[in-house]
Amino acid sequence: MAVRRIAVLCLFALVATFHAAAQTSLAGPKSPEALLEPVAWLVGGTWVSDVKDPQDGSMTHVENHITWAPNRAAIQFVTDFNGKPHYNGFYAYDAAKVAIRFYYTSESGQLTVGTATPDLDGKTIQQEFDVTQPNGSVNHIRSTIVRDGKDAYLFTVFMQQNGTWQQLFQITYKRKS
Repeated sequence: MAVRRIAVLCLFALVATFHAAAQTSLAGPKSPEALLEPVAWLVGGTWVSDVKDPQDGSMTHVENHITWAPNRAAIQFVTDFNGKPHYNGFYAYDAAKVAIRFYYTSESGQLTVGTATPDLDGKTIQQEFDVTQPNGSVNHIRSTIVRDGKDAYLFTVFMQQNGTWQQLFQITYKRKS
């Protein structure tokens, strides 16, 4: 009787395992496009801002062109400073890290690699990244992107100084069609 009960329990567990596996494979993995949904609102139009240098008062006109990659598995961007390409990069979902990652290079040869984590509020993206300089030194930086309606966001950058995170700058981007 005890052997029969154990056999029935094992059979039940086996059937439950196969059922769960079948449900997982039927649902299938999310598409890359769906996995990038937290940052997909950035796509479309051109994001612009005019940034004043606090030291010399000069203005830099920034245009950020954000589009879907042709395969829709990444969101690519080119950021121009005064009409000249400065940053070129992309966001993509990294299944091994279970995170949205971003990668970009600068005109001076910097390589930036980081993670973008959406907050539960649905409008804030926390970014943490390393910027490798051409000489091999690395700066660890954080930034936030806070959506302000459909066509604006606040971009704030922080760097660790003397053990605490200090705000380096904050700018507002507005989308133009």
